[in-house]
Amino acid sequence: MKKVTIETVAQRVGVSAATVSYALSGKKKISPEVKAKIDEAIKELGYRPSITARNLASNKNWTVGLFASPTGNIREDFFFNNILAGVLDTLHEKKYQLMLYADYRSDTEQDNPDFNFSQPIDGALVMNPRVNDSNIDQLKERGIPYVLIGTSEDLSISYFVDSDITAGYYAAVKHLISKGHKKIYLLNGRADYTQSEKRRIGYRQALIDSGIEYDENCILNLAMLEEAGYTAVLEILAEDPECTAVVTFNDTIALGVLKALREHQIAVPGRMAVVSAGNTMITRIHSPSITSIDMAPYAIGAKAAELLIDVIEKRRMQPSHELLQAFLVERESS
Repeated sequence: MKKVTIETVAQRVGVSAATVSYALSGKKKISPEVKAKIDEAIKELGYRPSITARNLASNKNWTVGLFASPTGNIREDFFFNNILAGVLDTLHEKKYQLMLYADYRSDTEQDNPDFNFSQPIDGALVMNPRVNDSNIDQLKERGIPYVLIGTSEDLSISYFVDSDITAGYYAAVKHLISKGHKKIYLLNGRADYTQSEKRRIGYRQALIDSGIEYDENCILNLAMLEEAGYTAVLEILAEDPECTAVVTFNDTIALGVLKALREHQIAVPGRMAVVSAGNTMITRIHSPSITSIDMAPYAIGAKAAELLIDVIEKRRMQPSHELLQAFLVERESS
């Protein structure tokens, strides 16, 4: 069978090979009518552009790196799956591929052993960055564009997309206070992640605005594991019987909390109210259904990928910071 080339497509449509190339790369505008004819010819002929040729022509690898959480988190994190879906759908539409890097750094290590740039990338998405994240330092050193999925304190130099975490946690705590709760614990993420501080600020401000004393001891920093939520709520019940509500940093943590309460026959929300964050599928199908902060994970992933491609392709040159609205979805657990 004769190989189908770009010249074959050009002959079928009656245009130059350069015009077909422009239609594929988007480097130059061509009329919608011609573009439609080229697309139809490509489909009919079964033409597959050479990846190597495309990379050479565009001086790009058409590959984006996603620097994610540790694999222990990924295994249990429904929220990550939604972000990843948003990233993948956008990259598919824009003809980019994805390289996924898990975070294998220990508590004492700064450098990720798998992050060695053996596979060239055009840009990177850095999910849930740590404070003083070494991945970001390495990207800066090599001049690789990056977008944070999460927030940054250095607003002058970075691109990021996130949910308005502070507002979301403020709304969650105010909701619990409106139900009569005064001793509310925050089961927060690890202290070395920038988003943990955003949650603390929203939690604290809601208490202060309601005339309730803020107590730092009511914030526990946990790993992103169901077991961590299970253990934490049992410790709270043993040490502080006045606690009547908890807000978690992730739906997975809430599952651990609710499992412990169920096993110890503690009524929800009668004795203990639970609010989670993420509003993933599990919050709707769990019994009791879980009140959760909707953080728009799919939209975050899609917008972050779109922003990164704009930066890679020089359509966005100035720092850009986008916060998506977070809102509370009330269900049976509160």
